[in-house]
Amino acid sequence: MISIVIWKDQKGSILGFSSEGHAGYEEEGKDIICSSISTLFTTCVNALEEQLSWKNFYMVTGNESNFCEVWTPESITDKERETAQVIFRTIIRGILDVEESVRENYGSGYLRVTTKTK
Repeated sequence: MISIVIWKDQKGSILGFSSEGHAGYEEEGKDIICSSISTLFTTCVNALEEQLSWKNFYMVTGNESNFCEVWTPESITDKERETAQVIFRTIIRGILDVEESVRENYGSGYLRVTTKTK
């Protein structure tokens, strides 16, 4: 199962998100659920790099845990924070849409999304 955590601050602003695991719907490299989530994470990273010139704000491991984190850097301008929130909200909307589609079409054992406050 892919487990995604969306991290928010006390005011509800998105700080970042993390993902761990493999959906297990199909073998690695052919899994449409993993592919969907990977595409959304990659799009997020690319958008933050392109729009904000952020570097070194994410971590990916290629081991069996398939772990990825994307975080807002600690010291950013209000304008950067605003742009990052738009990108994060858009990507998270996509993640939640994938979660709903997967649950409706394939079952609930492949993808879980939770929100936590930090």
